[in-house]
Amino acid sequence: MSRLIDLVEQAQQSDTEAIHTILKRFEPKIKASLKQTSSKEQEDLYQELKMKAIEVILQFDFKKTCGFWELAIKQWHADRER
Repeated sequence: MSRLIDLVEQAQQSDTEAIHTILKRFEPKIKASLKQTSSKEQEDLYQELKMKAIEVILQFDFKKTCGFWELAIKQWHADRER
């Protein structure tokens, strides 16, 4: 199984199979989140979420993404300010 990071890099180089693989991996989460909506809206929202996911995949910038510890420290500071 390919790592998500590798798949995103491949997708950003126009590899449609990588995009398809990423969407398949997240499909259970997407469908689970749609259970909270009416059945009439589920198909439209499903398509919109897939399109948004593709947009995010193609625009994702690894250099601007902080690591786990940076995120944890930011969250700790945010919690202290509350």
